[in-house]
Amino acid sequence: MPSAENISPNSIAKVVITIRRDDGKPPMHFQLSNCVIGRGRLGSVYRAVNLETGELVAVKRIPLRGMSEDEIRRIMEDVDLFSMLSHPCIVKYIGAYRDAIFLNVVQELANRGSLGQTLKTFGKLTERLTSSYVTKILDALSYLHRMNIVHGDLKSSKILTTKMGELKLSFTFGVSGGINRQQSHDIVGTPNFLAPELIEQQGASPASDIWALACTIIELLTGRPPHSEIDSRLSAVMFRVVEDEMPPIPDECSEGLKGFLRSCFRKDPNERPDVEQLREHAWLKDSTVWSGEPRSLETLPFLRRATDQEKPTVTGAAMKLRPSIKTIIDEQDSSPSSSKYSDLEDGAHSFVPTKFEKRKMVWSFYSCDFILMEYVDSCHLRRL
Repeated sequence: MPSAENISPNSIAKVVITIRRDDGKPPMHFQLSNCVIGRGRLGSVYRAVNLETGELVAVKRIPLRGMSEDEIRRIMEDVDLFSMLSHPCIVKYIGAYRDAIFLNVVQELANRGSLGQTLKTFGKLTERLTSSYVTKILDALSYLHRMNIVHGDLKSSKILTTKMGELKLSFTFGVSGGINRQQSHDIVGTPNFLAPELIEQQGASPASDIWALACTIIELLTGRPPHSEIDSRLSAVMFRVVEDEMPPIPDECSEGLKGFLRSCFRKDPNERPDVEQLREHAWLKDSTVWSGEPRSLETLPFLRRATDQEKPTVTGAAMKLRPSIKTIIDEQDSSPSSSKYSDLEDGAHSFVPTKFEKRKMVWSFYSCDFILMEYVDSCHLRRL
């Protein structure tokens, strides 16, 4: 049975959570910090460390005092569902412990925070970046819906990111849950993202997540969710959601995106496309085609990829290249034939130290693409 203990050295409370596992493996010990990395409707999320491995994790602490037994039961059901999930775009469950005061849920730490925090820091996102996030969100929703689970509270603050650019969906316990679970008469979730059927208490379904996804897209593109211009009264927002034909679609959206949003905002949930249909939508398909050179590589003078049409005649040492040899310098020799490079492994790339001489041409390989640069002075190379 898991246990938790409070240790107070130097009058500073330090909470250590011990989770004993049923598989016979050694227990895990997590020490909480005083660093709050998120706050929600039910509680706060703290950074913590695994005292055995040093791994940083997140611990969601949900105060249980004042909750009814029915509310606690719903939360525990969602935690049980969460513990069974395994998907690269969903926050990983590690363990949970409940005492008389708190429910502590230990989960994977997404160290770059949420997309909501990204919006506050950098402002609204581009349509192209938004489409790449939507593709990953749809992957996660596809997995959840196949498991008969509705997320129920999709919005930017529930979409977490990592340093590696990975995207992770997190959950609001007591809101997410099984599709066939008996529905509560309470309206839970953020009104700006609620589908009309939820406000009318008709019950959640996968189509409710599709509506919330469209609202989240508008939030990422404009920095604000739909109906954010309305005052803070929740009833006014919910009235607009139910009575309006659909939330307003920003004028700056492309025609493809407008069509995507209109399909998600159909009032009848049975008429909304499912996740698999949205993954095949023309807007996402068109967004995967890049016109021109990637901006990230364009800003790096050493790493510009040359297309097949751009590759000029090679001037370099007439020698057989191996994957470990990536740089040739010699402007005097004749051009080797393309067969000299046939044994180069796809994706292999490395660089070797080179002494430059004035006006020498520098050939490098980067993922089997050529990069041609000209020596300018001791500190600069000019890309050709």
